[in-house]
Amino acid sequence: MNYPDLPKWQLIAVPVIAIILGNFFFVKYFVADELIYAHHRIAAYQQDLQAALNDLEAEQARSTMAEREADVIRRANALLRASERDRQDEVSALKADLAFYRRLGGAHGSQAPLAVQFLELETTQSPRVYRVLLTLTQNLRWAAVISGNIQLAVDGIHNGVAQHLTDEQLLAESTEPLTFQFKHFQQIDCLITLPEGFEASRLTIYLRSGSLRTPVEQSMEWQGLFNQAATDSNEIDMPVSTPDD
Repeated sequence: MNYPDLPKWQLIAVPVIAIILGNFFFVKYFVADELIYAHHRIAAYQQDLQAALNDLEAEQARSTMAEREADVIRRANALLRASERDRQDEVSALKADLAFYRRLGGAHGSQAPLAVQFLELETTQSPRVYRVLLTLTQNLRWAAVISGNIQLAVDGIHNGVAQHLTDEQLLAESTEPLTFQFKHFQQIDCLITLPEGFEASRLTIYLRSGSLRTPVEQSMEWQGLFNQAATDSNEIDMPVSTPDD
């Protein structure tokens, strides 16, 4: 079968048009469907992402609220603890005052005319120097003024050897002898210096008075004297002899 001779441009144009039409129908019926499906998937992903962002914002809001509530609770607990400490300090102070006046009044059957009501140690800027604070009391039943002298002693270890230090080693040479003179109570403090390398273990207070047959002695562990007030009269009252008739 013979075809009529066609112009050369028609021989080129016909295949090109066929290719273009083929691509058009391919894009229209296949690629277009894929693009539509991809568009729907992108929209679904965007919805899921927006939902996740909304959930994240809600969770952050709940977390912020929980943190604020926890902060309020912490502050309230801190205020309660501070208030409780204040009440405990007030109760302790009242107990100390009560013990002090009971001691003065000779409550609990205590007839001791002289006792160490308070004994405490404080550190100073020098690691070897300490401040000794003590309060002496006299039973109100003994109305006379009592006077006498105070002697200190510290026991401990120095260079591996047990050592007993007295006023001569503890007090500075310029320090006047420690004395007391009062009717009801007296507060006294002084500085003591320990030798280099001395490890203290016990502090002892001796109270000597012409009104007493034997001295009053108060001895306590060294470490237990820091920031500790001896307020319990059952613990601090030491046996003492009655004054001379």
